[in-house]
Amino acid sequence: MKVLKNAWYAATWSHDLDDEPLSRTFHEQPVVIYRGEGGKPIALYDACPHRFAPLSLGRVQGDRIKCGYHGLEFDRKGHCVLNPHGKGVIASALNVRSYPLAERYGMIWIWMGDPDRADEDKLPSLPILEDADFTWVHGRTFVNAHYELVIDNLLDLSHVEFLHPFLASDGNSSRTVFRAEQVGDRVNSYYDVRNEPITALFRLLWEGDEVEADLHAYMYWSAPSYLYLDTGMSAPGEDPSKAPRVPGIHLLTPETENSTHYFWAMGRNRLRDNVEISEMIREGTRNAFEHEDEPMICAVRSRMSSNDLFANKPALLPIDEGNVRARRVLSRLILEEEGNMARQAKV
Repeated sequence: MKVLKNAWYAATWSHDLDDEPLSRTFHEQPVVIYRGEGGKPIALYDACPHRFAPLSLGRVQGDRIKCGYHGLEFDRKGHCVLNPHGKGVIASALNVRSYPLAERYGMIWIWMGDPDRADEDKLPSLPILEDADFTWVHGRTFVNAHYELVIDNLLDLSHVEFLHPFLASDGNSSRTVFRAEQVGDRVNSYYDVRNEPITALFRLLWEGDEVEADLHAYMYWSAPSYLYLDTGMSAPGEDPSKAPRVPGIHLLTPETENSTHYFWAMGRNRLRDNVEISEMIREGTRNAFEHEDEPMICAVRSRMSSNDLFANKPALLPIDEGNVRARRVLSRLILEEEGNMARQAKV
């Protein structure tokens, strides 16, 4: 699977990992994640080397996980530390791979590449998730398509008018001023609309009697698959930073060539203690991703000969600049990593 290996990927929201082991597949590798002593998360290859039973079907005991089939136990490093059979001999073949984890911003991150290169300083910077001025709702959507198709979708917000009526007004695309830029390896897409009818989403948070406001939606992508959306609506003359804002975090982790874990969080800076609005935003976001975006992305893939967008020779529009740039950056970074790995293998 062609993917940038030496990078942090979202594994699970912290609040979704409880006392039971969690089974997930990342980069076509089965992984079990569980909390050990002191609540520290641990990740191992999710197959006992004896008969390949999923360790996620076993039982957590402190930092250890016991295979539910024959009782072999493994520590946080993947070393077999107990063989209850015969004379209890533990061969090196009984060890399983462990994966570096980090916990930050309410997310557990996993490093699928070279463990010696795992560096927490390389975690994405998402301090807004801990900003006391915002209330957040979180979720995860499973997308049955290649993760780059999801990146394409997120960097091209011109589809919102046509696919998400709750989030945009009729004619929004024709009124939008769009531009894209690349800063180093980061790609940004900017959408600005003046005097836009206040959308249904922002009407939930609106405190004035205006019927129109200025809308901005700025999407920032960083490799391999982190996206931050800064969006808000402000009345004429109002400071956008003080106006209603609904930022979004989008974290994509490839499961296989044709499936993606999509972790998302939506924040707001108005009516922050209103539980009903939190649930409305959570369900509205979930519905948009699961019943509008995901089916369309899968339908798009069904008409492509491969996951390689350029091999399908698409008719590109100006609105595609952001996702085209991101694809080119990611392709270059993957090729550079593969080249470095090949050179190291020869040494």
